[in-house]
Amino acid sequence: MSSYDVESEIARLDAESHALASRARDEPDAGAREYLEACAHRAAAARDTVRASASSSAPPERARSVTRERAERLTPERFRREYVAADEPVVIEGLGDALTEDGEKGEKCAWLLERAGNKKVAVTRRDGHRNSMLSCAVTDVLDLREYWDEVMVRDVAPGSYLYDASVPLKLPTLTESVRVPAYFAHDYVQRTMRLTAFSRSWPSLFVAARGTRSSLHVDQWSGHFFMAQVRGVKRWTIFHRSSTPHLRPSWSRGTLDPAMPPLEEQEAMGMSPRAMRWDVDLAPGEVLFVPGGAAHAVSNLDATVAFAGNFIDDTNLDRALFDLRLMGRKRGEQMMQSFYALDEVEFDDDDYATISDDDDDDDDDDAFDPESRVVRVEDYLAGRGLDIVRARRSERRARARE
Repeated sequence: MSSYDVESEIARLDAESHALASRARDEPDAGAREYLEACAHRAAAARDTVRASASSSAPPERARSVTRERAERLTPERFRREYVAADEPVVIEGLGDALTEDGEKGEKCAWLLERAGNKKVAVTRRDGHRNSMLSCAVTDVLDLREYWDEVMVRDVAPGSYLYDASVPLKLPTLTESVRVPAYFAHDYVQRTMRLTAFSRSWPSLFVAARGTRSSLHVDQWSGHFFMAQVRGVKRWTIFHRSSTPHLRPSWSRGTLDPAMPPLEEQEAMGMSPRAMRWDVDLAPGEVLFVPGGAAHAVSNLDATVAFAGNFIDDTNLDRALFDLRLMGRKRGEQMMQSFYALDEVEFDDDDYATISDDDDDDDDDDAFDPESRVVRVEDYLAGRGLDIVRARRSERRARARE
C-alpha cells in the first residue's frame, strides 16, 4: 500500500511557492501581482504546515462521523454557535416535508418538471465536472425534461451532471418551488445595500446521474455551504479547513483556491495521517452544512436532486473580504463591487433577529412544524429569513398564552 511522502510534499510546495513568487515579480499589473503573491504565500504556508506536522507526536487522525441533529431540537442560534463558529459539519434532519412546495411528495420532483421542464440547462458530460477547469467540449445544452428522462428514467447518460445551476438567475420559475432552511437565511450576501455578482446566485440546483462524482475542492472566498437533498443519496467526504495543506494542494494554476488530486487518487497514493476527515451519506429530506474553507468531495450513489448555496456571516466575513478584494484587484470592477458591498455594511447580529435557545418551544416533537425552519426564496434573497422565523415564533408563543 502506498503512503504519504512528507519530504516530497515539502519539496513540491517549496518549489511551487518560489515559482509563484517569481511569476509575481515578473507580473506588470499590480492587481494580478498581488494576487499571485497571495498564492505564493499560501503555498509556502502549506509547506510550513506539512513540515511542522512531520515532527508531531500527535496520533493519526481517524475518519469521523458527521453529527446529526433534529430540526425540532436545533435552533438557528445554537446551530451558528456549535457548528458554524466551530467549523463543524452537521446534518439536519426533519425538514423533508418543507423543502419543496410538494411537501412529503417533493422527492417525486413533479414540481421540478412542471415548473421548469421546458427550460434549457447546461449539462456537463463525460465526468467533466470532476475536472478543476471545465470546458465547452464536455457541455451540452438541452431541455431539463429531456435531461431528466436520460438520468432518472432511462439511466442512459453516465457521467452527466447539471451542476450548480442558479435558481434565481437560470431557473426563476423554481423560486416558488423550493424553500431555504432558515439556518442559512442570515447570509450577509443577501443583506447588502447593493446587488452584486453573488446576490442572486443561490439557491442552485444539482441533478446528477448515478455514479457521478465531484472533484475534491474548496469553495471560493471561504464561503460556508449548505445542501438540501431532495432525491437519491450523495456520499460526502469533508476535510477540516486546517487539513488543506495535507491534501496535496497546488496553487500553480494561479488561483487562491488550490487544485487537489481527486479523492480516490489520493487514497490510492496514501492519505496524510494529519488530514481531519468526516464521511457521511446524505439522504432525501436531509440538509448538510459544510464550513467555509473545508475541502470536500461528493459521490452520487443514485441519480440525485439537491439544491444548495454558499453564505457569509460573522465567522467567515474577514476571510471572504480578503479573497474578494484580491479577486477584484485581478478580475475587475464587477468582482470588486462584491467586496465593497460587504465591506461597507456594519453587520450587527445582535440587532438582527435570531432565535435563542430560551425561545425554543419545540420540545413537543408532535407539535413541531417543519415550515417554521424554512423560508421562501423570495424572503431569503431579501435578507428577511430570520426576521420571519422569529415572527412566527412570537405568534405561536402569543397563541399559547391565550
